[in-house]
Amino acid sequence: MKNILWSIGHDLKLKNITHAGGCFIFDADGKSYLDMESGVWCTPLGHCRPEIHQALTNQMENIMHTGYCYAHPVIQEAAHSLLELINFQEGKCLFLTSGSEAVEVGVKAIKKISSKPFLLTFSDSFLGSLGSSGAKPSAEWFLFDWSRCNSCSLKAICDLDCPHFSSIPFEKISGFVFEPGSSSGMVKFPPEALIGMIVNRIHKDGGFVQINEITTGMGRTGKWFGYMHYGITPDIISMGKGLGNGFPVSAVAFNKKTLCKMEENHFYHSQSHQNDPLGCAAANAVIQTMKNENILEKCIFAGSYLMEKLMELKNKYAVIKELRGRGLIMAMEFSEKIDHDAVVSIYEKLLEKGFIIAKRPKLKVFRIDPPLIIEKSMMDDFVKAMDTILSEV
Repeated sequence: MKNILWSIGHDLKLKNITHAGGCFIFDADGKSYLDMESGVWCTPLGHCRPEIHQALTNQMENIMHTGYCYAHPVIQEAAHSLLELINFQEGKCLFLTSGSEAVEVGVKAIKKISSKPFLLTFSDSFLGSLGSSGAKPSAEWFLFDWSRCNSCSLKAICDLDCPHFSSIPFEKISGFVFEPGSSSGMVKFPPEALIGMIVNRIHKDGGFVQINEITTGMGRTGKWFGYMHYGITPDIISMGKGLGNGFPVSAVAFNKKTLCKMEENHFYHSQSHQNDPLGCAAANAVIQTMKNENILEKCIFAGSYLMEKLMELKNKYAVIKELRGRGLIMAMEFSEKIDHDAVVSIYEKLLEKGFIIAKRPKLKVFRIDPPLIIEKSMMDDFVKAMDTILSEV
């Protein structure tokens, strides 16, 4: 790996992985590892799914890439499948290659169709690594700290006259970009009343609501998309990661109202791998497979079971400060009773025992996002290993 730039922020631990299948990856020595983070949360159906591989193979035998003036029908098929999930009647999709780009294109559209200077998002949001949404410069973004709302005694109803809420300069806000549950990998869920109040105000003032579903989409939370837990109606939805089950494809969907404004303002976005049929074939196959196998129901059951077992560990070990989760997107945060090096040691011992999770860099937090197809016995093995390691701590 001496010629590889490894700049993701996580240490490279396994350098000899050779193949994968389902919830497991395997190294050159034949050792198996239960992948409790689904790659980078990208494989909700597990690794190397034959349905997805077959769809890709079939498409590769015909055409992989299209140009500026010709298209393949699979693009329409994938768009129709996605729009049906989010009930965007008369909406349209743009297929891209990364989640960061899918978010940035939505932001770019809002900035084009609105004259107001600011976009609103939460201070703990991670919206990607590109452009304005990646940098969030103060001249373009208003960052709202909702942590105070989470501890508020009125969070279940919210108060329009709250001084903290009133600090948002809605008269200058063109759109709200909402990340419904990832919080830069910390897995935190803003109060439903707060989100409803912000969305209502944005729409009342003629603004647009964009949802960043890169991490929370494709069944991860037990619903198709994370925003569906909030009872809100978005205008733009950005999707990625699980959409291709490991294949690099993303999408941004626009509703009819937003599309009309984009047409009026002559919006366009162009890049070389836009609406590629290969990525669309993967996305369409993922959606159909998830429907055929009732993956959402499996996620709800597995998420409930795993959280129950992890809560037993929390009640047993005081070093676990908090567990947060919805469906199969979870975080385990450790308390001040344990130092950072000890948390790193727990992570490394889990790896030695054959369990891969994500440790948030420099934080005492584990991210747990297994494939949505994970079986009860696999979760039991993981919890048992965690129990053994924590008992040593």
